[in-house]
Amino acid sequence: MSEPEPERKKRGRPAIPKDVQRNRLIEAANRAFEKKKFDDTRVADIVAEAGMSSRSFYEFFDSKEDLVATIVQRAGADLLVDLRDLFARTGHPVERIDRGLQLFLDLFSRVPVDVESLGGRAGQSVREVRREYVREITDLVLAELLLWHESGHTAKPADRVYIELVLTGIEGMAFRYYSEGRGDELDQLHPTIMELLVRAFLN
Repeated sequence: MSEPEPERKKRGRPAIPKDVQRNRLIEAANRAFEKKKFDDTRVADIVAEAGMSSRSFYEFFDSKEDLVATIVQRAGADLLVDLRDLFARTGHPVERIDRGLQLFLDLFSRVPVDVESLGGRAGQSVREVRREYVREITDLVLAELLLWHESGHTAKPADRVYIELVLTGIEGMAFRYYSEGRGDELDQLHPTIMELLVRAFLN
C-alpha cells in the first residue's frame, strides 16, 4: 500500500482578513475626502488610495454614500466608548461634563466630510446615523444624571427630551463650525458651552 502524498502548500499570499480590508477602505476614504470634496471623490479614487479593487469595495459597501455613513457611525461609536470610559474613571459631575464636552467636540474633527451640506442618499444616511448616536449618548447622559440626582448633586430628575435637544443643538452647531473651517472658533466656545451644560444638567 503506497503512502499518502504530503499535503501541498497553497501558493500565493495569504488572504487579508475582511476586517482589515474594510478598515483599509475606510482609512483610504478619509484620505481621499481630505484631498477632494465628497461630491468630487469617486469610488475609483478611494480604491486607488487603498490599493484595492472596485470589486473589493462593493463587497463591503453599497456605495460611496454607505461608506461615509459608516465613517460617521464609527466616529459616534468611538465617542460612546470614550464617554463610558470617562464616566467610569471620573467622579465629579462638573469634571465629567467638561471632559465629556471636549470628547463630544473632538468627534467632529474625526469626520473629513462636510456632513451638513450632504444631500440625497448620503445626507439621509448620515442624518439617520447622527440621530441614532445622539439618542445613545442621550441615554448614557440620562442614566448618569439620574445617578447624580439620587446622590443629591441635582435638585430634580433629568428630562430626556431636554437633554436630547441640548445635545442635538451642540452637535449641529459643531458640525457647521467644522464644515466652515472654524474649528478653532469652536474650541474657543468651550467655556460658554460648558456653562450652558452645567446649567442644563446640574440645576
